[in-house]
Amino acid sequence: MAQAQGSNAKIIIQKETTFKTKPSNPSAELVYFKSETLRSSRNLITSETIRGSRDGVKPTLGNVDVAGDIVMELHPYTGIFWYGALGSVTTTGTEAPYTHTFKVGSSLPSFFIEKGFTDLGAYNQYLGCKVNSLRLNIVPEGFQEMTATFIGAKETLDTTSFDSTPTDNGFNPYNGFLIATVEEGGTALGYATAIDSLTINNNLDGNSYVIGGQGERRYIPEGIVAVTGTLRILFESNDFYQKALNSTESSLKIVYKLGTGDGTAGNEYLEIYIPELIYQPQAPTISGRGGILVELPFQAYYENSTEATSIQVTLKNTQATIA
Repeated sequence: MAQAQGSNAKIIIQKETTFKTKPSNPSAELVYFKSETLRSSRNLITSETIRGSRDGVKPTLGNVDVAGDIVMELHPYTGIFWYGALGSVTTTGTEAPYTHTFKVGSSLPSFFIEKGFTDLGAYNQYLGCKVNSLRLNIVPEGFQEMTATFIGAKETLDTTSFDSTPTDNGFNPYNGFLIATVEEGGTALGYATAIDSLTINNNLDGNSYVIGGQGERRYIPEGIVAVTGTLRILFESNDFYQKALNSTESSLKIVYKLGTGDGTAGNEYLEIYIPELIYQPQAPTISGRGGILVELPFQAYYENSTEATSIQVTLKNTQATIA
């Protein structure tokens, strides 16, 4: 028997109609990814029994913990992950291109995810998966790494794929040169060097194990969403540091465009907008003889913005529906 190769592996994902229940009609979406750690694991619990011998008693299995990351390069057809992280999507357009607007919703969808080791005919399937966090590193050069961290409820094994012909939306990733604009406080910011770890954290409760539940999570309740990150800029003045000291409200908008950005094939558009945030005061430091940077951790919130959400993501592409 040959060893499984990562290059032959495949991940598909589909929204569940009922939590922790495999969808009845396969309509999965192919995931383009660079690495993953999603898996089921169970602790071995050691017995404390004394029986007149130094030999150990047979251990027992603990609760099922389905969790892990899927690491991707940001591209125009990652809408299912934005939906998973925020929970609300509105789609407009009667034909391509379509505009999808994602906001913080009152609840989160759950997903069926399958890891296919295709060269072995082995398929690990995970049910009841919710996005605990979505993290994006926005950099001026190269691909933009996005990590979706899941918490799930159940694993099953199969020898055939749940959906052998998943929807393939294609792969044309964004890169740093395709960032059309970065706006801060409504004004173009020409000296940002990165936005590190822009994170949507849903603070899921993964502790809903119950007696008689076979060690599986019964629910995975959502917590209060936290949107955070760190803006890195060239140190050209103390204006931003003063803004942080004063707890002055600001905003951030990042726009990616392929081609014209009108949403047609090859011209997709992605906008990430944080309408209300404040910066954590953090004075610049001198690390050497080179240019000095300012690092400004920030936290988003919703108070009175027109968008009525702590983060809004707008995606224009040829995909008629998200999940």
